[in-house]
Amino acid sequence: HNPCAFQHTLARVSVFPLMVAMPTTPEAQDIPLPVNLPELAAEGDLLGEGLRSLFRKGDMTDVILSCEGEHFHTHRVVLAARSEVFKEGFEGLAGSKPEVRLPEITKPQAVKFMLDYLYQVVPLQFPECGAHSKDVSKDVLRLSSNFRLPGLRDKVLQWLAMDLTTRNVVERLVVCEEFHLNSLKDLIMEQLTYNKNALAEVASSPEIMQHPKLMQGMLQLV
Repeated sequence: HNPCAFQHTLARVSVFPLMVAMPTTPEAQDIPLPVNLPELAAEGDLLGEGLRSLFRKGDMTDVILSCEGEHFHTHRVVLAARSEVFKEGFEGLAGSKPEVRLPEITKPQAVKFMLDYLYQVVPLQFPECGAHSKDVSKDVLRLSSNFRLPGLRDKVLQWLAMDLTTRNVVERLVVCEEFHLNSLKDLIMEQLTYNKNALAEVASSPEIMQHPKLMQGMLQLV
């Protein structure tokens, strides 16, 4: 054998890479491992409950609403969140715990009812004030107007429509007249139209004589 020819062949072969078959490994699998935990219980309105608790206890309050010598300690953030009027007023209000006076309101129960509404207290109950119930309802309507709270106004409408009889219908119609509650007034007058005995009794009552405009409207229904 020619040694030179062998070396030449070896040199020519060595320029090619050595191809070696490597053993293949199986592709890793992503195997699920289910763990079953109990379903989370509904937490409810934790934020609202916390704020209502603070309100009831008078904790961390930063504003006072005053009415007829009574003071209601409350939270600016709640009032501002529910009423644009409160929000705009608080923007320029200085002091660590300012006092907001409500001179137009004569019944503190109305302020308490408004605050219960703003804090979304459940159940929201209209204050039982006997002979003063009409005055409280009128004060709540003033508050709903002053602070632009249509939902609060609707709560009063519901109360005015409850337990309606010939004894209190004039009183409630007067409230409707004063605060332009035309939808409720029309519904009440409609009921009187359907009940001629009730209409006759109300139209001849001493109370209606004090309100000529209402009396005129009723006489037109007779």
